[in-house]
Amino acid sequence: MKKAVLLILSILILFSSCSTTSDFNSEVALSDDLTLGEKLQHFGGEKVSVDMPEMYFAGVDWLERMTELVADADDYILISTFLGSSSELTEPFYRLLMDKAESGVDVYFIMDGSSSYDMTESQFHMTPLYFLREAGVHLLEYSPISGMHLIKPSTILLRDHRKLLVVDGEWAAIGGMNINYVSIGAGRGRTQRDSMYLFDSPELADAMTREFIAIWNASSVEKMDGADFPAREGESGQFDAYLFNYGTGSDDSISGMYSSLLEEAEEEVILLPYLPMLDGTMENAIRRTVERGVDVDIYMQLDTRGYAYNGMSEYLPNLLESTEANIYLTQETDEDGEMMPLMHEKLMIVDSRYVVVGSTNFNVRSMGLSYEVSLVLDSPEMAGILREHVMESYANIARVLTKEEAERLKKDYGNIAYYLFMYYGG
Repeated sequence: MKKAVLLILSILILFSSCSTTSDFNSEVALSDDLTLGEKLQHFGGEKVSVDMPEMYFAGVDWLERMTELVADADDYILISTFLGSSSELTEPFYRLLMDKAESGVDVYFIMDGSSSYDMTESQFHMTPLYFLREAGVHLLEYSPISGMHLIKPSTILLRDHRKLLVVDGEWAAIGGMNINYVSIGAGRGRTQRDSMYLFDSPELADAMTREFIAIWNASSVEKMDGADFPAREGESGQFDAYLFNYGTGSDDSISGMYSSLLEEAEEEVILLPYLPMLDGTMENAIRRTVERGVDVDIYMQLDTRGYAYNGMSEYLPNLLESTEANIYLTQETDEDGEMMPLMHEKLMIVDSRYVVVGSTNFNVRSMGLSYEVSLVLDSPEMAGILREHVMESYANIARVLTKEEAERLKKDYGNIAYYLFMYYGG
């Protein structure tokens, strides 16, 4: 049954129109006359100043810190997650959200309409979040899945994939962790390998709040008034950052952001993409970077879910040949043969200076078929910390993907229908 559904979706998706990566060939991104900052602002990046963030690489640690932030909130809490559901370890967090709403704190929560169709292990542990409304939490389910999508199949593609938190106009967090079982509620050592970044930055919080309000007001009959969600005053941070918050009515170009950074690279690009299903323009952008003499190292793990594994295996030989990048596959099992948690982290480091963090996967889908939030930071200090994180967490347990292994994986596991599904819907 599941195979039939995926095949039908693949066919519908295939005949839907979507072109999302044209800015990888943009004259602006390729220009030698503009600075990187000018390019990023051209593509919609809002310049803000931030300090070094708190960094979280374990779901249980982020759940604990997020709970502290919510507990201390006095005015408002804004949350957006792609997959949101409750389970045993996350239940106290959701109960706290309800308590804060009942005490008079404005709590607004956006979850994508695909949350109830979570295809990760969370599906065996989840409780839907509709109960939050009973306590006064403002809950928006973005684009609920329904038969109406059959009228225009392309509408089922556009999802809200962002993961963010804003508290009291001061604290702002972005990253790749959903608020569900596999991301933060499975327990230490069992949650996905991922990241969240927490900034004490009224400037960033204000920018994220404005975008949150825009997507809420475009999708809900209940409107938010920006005057009710002020930013706190604060000093400027120590380094520059550019916020890309692609949502309703936004002109931000995620592909322009990545293309500008690739063209800026002179020595090294480290990329943690998760499900790197690329089209020709993305492949060419990476190959151009490699041909300039830049080392492009891509660290990835094959998602062990059958359809994802089969779809990615189908594409691996082409990914390797078309980009000419160094592709490393991280181990799927530990020393005892136990399956390791999925590598779900999204990260880009350029020349040990620029860093990209947020919800965006480096694939066709995230370039414009889903709402995303990413932050580009000009910080050699942060780049150094994250480069060390990659070397310790992934490089030591990774092997070079050879042409022979890529061809073997395609032959043994590749599936063209699953490839089409993952290309547009993964």
